[in-house]
Amino acid sequence: MLIDAHVHVALNPLYNRQTWEAADRGKKVAWLREILQQYKRRGIYILRDGGDRIFASKLAREVAEEEGMIYKSPIYGLYKKGHYGSFLGKPIEDLGDFKREFKLLLEHQLDHLKIILTGMVNFQKYGDVGETTFTLEELRYMVQQARAYNLPVMVHANGPDGVSKAIKAGVHTIEHGYLMSAAEVDAMAEKDIIWVPTLAPLGNILAANEDRFKQERVVIQKVYDGQLKNIRRAIDAGVKVALGSDAGSYGVHHGSGLLDEIQHFQAIGIEKKEVKKIAFENGLKALNIDTDTLEKKPSYYL
Repeated sequence: MLIDAHVHVALNPLYNRQTWEAADRGKKVAWLREILQQYKRRGIYILRDGGDRIFASKLAREVAEEEGMIYKSPIYGLYKKGHYGSFLGKPIEDLGDFKREFKLLLEHQLDHLKIILTGMVNFQKYGDVGETTFTLEELRYMVQQARAYNLPVMVHANGPDGVSKAIKAGVHTIEHGYLMSAAEVDAMAEKDIIWVPTLAPLGNILAANEDRFKQERVVIQKVYDGQLKNIRRAIDAGVKVALGSDAGSYGVHHGSGLLDEIQHFQAIGIEKKEVKKIAFENGLKALNIDTDTLEKKPSYYL
């Protein structure tokens, strides 16, 4: 049984924000059920979502329970106003805004807090991941508030500065982590922070070799190769690396995306059986699921 530790159910070919908001609950449930069954067909019964502002992941959690699956949702992510993250969640400008949104998230019964700390990888300029938007003090405060409710903190971070701040703040998982240095990899091992490196978005673009990214291919390849190198270093250093496909991203499909992720991990020289073991064991840790919970589930969870 497999775990995909990073998906976006709100991003898929079945609906967009406009059609979702116009649809009734029955239609939304049907869409989500179709997506979740894509995972089940591939033996993937446990998922962690990265959040969205249309509450698709919240409803997916309900549908997943009906489907006999475990689905973890942050409801929506939080990002710095004026910066990257609008399709993932809601903007906050200061800690006053955070307190208000966190109270609402608690009412929605979030499973983990999602924070967007940096931008995306710039395919046109090697090394550019945008600004690190929250200060270390702000990040630490948000992490402490989540911990008070026993909530893991899932942080989107790229580049040395963003990843370093996330580590110092004591987050539970770092998502993506592209273009960080060896120092951050070693620091994750020291602080026992879980890393979800999401290889599929870049790896699938490279494998497809489409004209769309022809001009950016050199940069994408360089970033991807660096990520492979850091994953190998991380595993050797004892970092708990979990597999997340970032399904919903361009070229990464729900269900099959995790199988793509497994193939990309094999490119590092890790046997498929070992990759699956890593996906399961570290996936449980990323999702804060204990084995007692699984023992109460059907046998296909084990």
